[in-house]
Order: sequence, then structure tokens, then C-alpha cells
Amino acid sequence: MYRVNEIFYTLQGEGAHSGIPAVFIRFSGCNLRCPWCDTDFSEYTEMTAEQIVSEAIDLYDIPNERRKMVVLTGGEPSLQVDKPLIDALHAAGFYICIETNGTRPLPEGIDWITCSPKMVAYLHPSLKGGEKKKSFPSGEDLGEARLALHKVNEVKVVFTGTYDPEIWRQQLQAEHWLLQPLRFTGEWLIENVDSGEDDRNDNLDDTVRYILSHPFWRLSVQLHKIAGLR
Repeated sequence: MYRVNEIFYTLQGEGAHSGIPAVFIRFSGCNLRCPWCDTDFSEYTEMTAEQIVSEAIDLYDIPNERRKMVVLTGGEPSLQVDKPLIDALHAAGFYICIETNGTRPLPEGIDWITCSPKMVAYLHPSLKGGEKKKSFPSGEDLGEARLALHKVNEVKVVFTGTYDPEIWRQQLQAEHWLLQPLRFTGEWLIENVDSGEDDRNDNLDDTVRYILSHPFWRLSVQLHKIAGLR
């Protein structure tokens, strides 16, 4: 059984697939506690792979659509997603994307992997021996949460202004730092914080300025929020 927070149909609002219709499967639970997270992990329904696929098919009820996209997100989907679910979604004709913090290995067969790496300051207290962070760290507890992936298609860093995202480019390109060699095949993205709180919601200008001075990166905005979607 999988703990599912919600399943819904909308446009992908972030990254290389922005603007593409997709079924989102949001899994409950995460091994991080990011201060901008907008998911209520206390709410979930236990579902089988067959139930998940059936609901995804019902939501994506478009005749003759040849490429149906599903996005596995959370929370941290790698805590639950496994090969049987991947196989069931593929058998139903879905192109499978996943959004992960990259700290756990993924099953084979996922078509597009978006890694959003985080700092160790956001690790769940049970993993790092500290209390839940209610605000952005000030520097005393920064450090990279080590990745466990060997392949990603895009990297998406949330820009908080408390550390330089270049550390991820340098670290991700250093194979000895990873648990396995990384094969990067896509884009490097930076996204401004949008937590719904005024004091953290206002750094789009800072994010743009950062990218203008670091043109290796590309801006990713949350298109679904701009369009008033889920």
C-alpha cells in the first residue's frame, strides 16, 4: 500500500515540462522539513498500485492521447515509489516524471528525474538530531545533504539567499562526491521561494539578479501559481 496525499490533474508548472498537462500523484511523508513546504503530510489515503493507476487514468480521460504524463511528487516520493508502481503506470501508457530531493535511490524505469537538492539544515530531526527548522538557516548548520542518485535529467534549486547555489553545480559535477557517478542530461534551474508567506515570497528579484550574474543557470518560476492552478 502507498500513502497518497492527493491525485489531481493540472499543468506542470515548473522545469523543462512547464505548461504540459499531467496527473500529479503526491505522496505523503518526507525525510526533509523545508520551511517553504506547502504539503500537509498528516492527510493521506492508503492505496494500491492498481487504485493509483485507475484514478490517474480516470483523470487523464482524453481520447487518442498518445503521451500521457504523470508526475510523482510529495513530500519525498522515493520513500514509497517502487518498481511495481512504475511498471503499472508504464503499462497504462504514462510517461513518468519524478520530483525528488535526491537523497534516496530510485527504482529503474522512471522517464524524467528532477532533483531538487537541499542543505543538511533541512533534514528531518530524526535524521540529524536537531529540532524542526521553522526558518531559513543562518549559516551554522549549512552543508549539503548527500545525494544517492546516479542519473538526473534536471536540477532545480530553490533560491533562499542563504547560500550560493553554485555549490550544487560544483558538487554534482564531482563524481567522487556522489554515491554513484552522475549522468546529467538536462537543465540547471533556480526557482524563487514561494511559501505563501510575505517575508519569504518576495525574492524573485534577488533570484533574477543571481542568474544574471551566473548565466549557467536558468530561471524556473511556478507557472501554476501564476495561472491560479493547483
